[in-house]
Amino acid sequence: MAITYAELLERQEANRTGFGRMLLNWRRRNGWTQYTACSWADEAGFETISYGNLSVIEQGKAGELRQKAFWQLAELNRRIAEQDWGAVKSPAIKQKLEGAIPLGDDACPIWTALELWACYCGLREVPAAFVATPPPTIAQRKATELSAKWRQQLRRVVEEWQLDPSEAITTLAAAASEEHRKRFYAVLTGFGDYKPDELAPLWIGADQYLPKRWLDQWEDSNRQQRQPGGSKGNKPAAPE
Repeated sequence: MAITYAELLERQEANRTGFGRMLLNWRRRNGWTQYTACSWADEAGFETISYGNLSVIEQGKAGELRQKAFWQLAELNRRIAEQDWGAVKSPAIKQKLEGAIPLGDDACPIWTALELWACYCGLREVPAAFVATPPPTIAQRKATELSAKWRQQLRRVVEEWQLDPSEAITTLAAAASEEHRKRFYAVLTGFGDYKPDELAPLWIGADQYLPKRWLDQWEDSNRQQRQPGGSKGNKPAAPE
């Protein structure tokens, strides 16, 4: 289907956002952080896109990309496809490289700078494999940190509104979907922390997870009930 230059300009922001999301999805599917490519390039001795530039591109906030960015991304893609790791000594980096997949589609399995540029401009569709955003890869330390923050939020609200702890936890746990309720209750009551693989299906985008949403909805409900005209009999929001 033909497209005019005016139509292309009209869709420019959406196209750039889609391109950035594709890079984010590609990186996460490979289990990479924003620093992985730079760490690899430093060890192997080649030039690549900076983590700061990659971050703003993924967010769709980079503006007009220079030609160099497409060449740097293409070089990463080529090395992944050819398993050209270079002189990498770090076991952690090697592990991430060995499981990496290149960016491409059926017509061109290994995208070059040309295909990357065309996608950025909106002249080529994002490959189906990189449309949906997989959950971020996090370590147990991060999962433990999130679990502790959510328990702290629970305690803060209980103390702020002088709630009965037992009733508060029961009400809050009811906001969770049935399949996640038992584990949510256990984490809230301090019987262990979430594990990374348990948080993956609870991820809802950016740095947000369902337990945080359930806590926020429960806190908002308590706040509204204590405003003039509020009812203490309000039920928590329907679980997601």
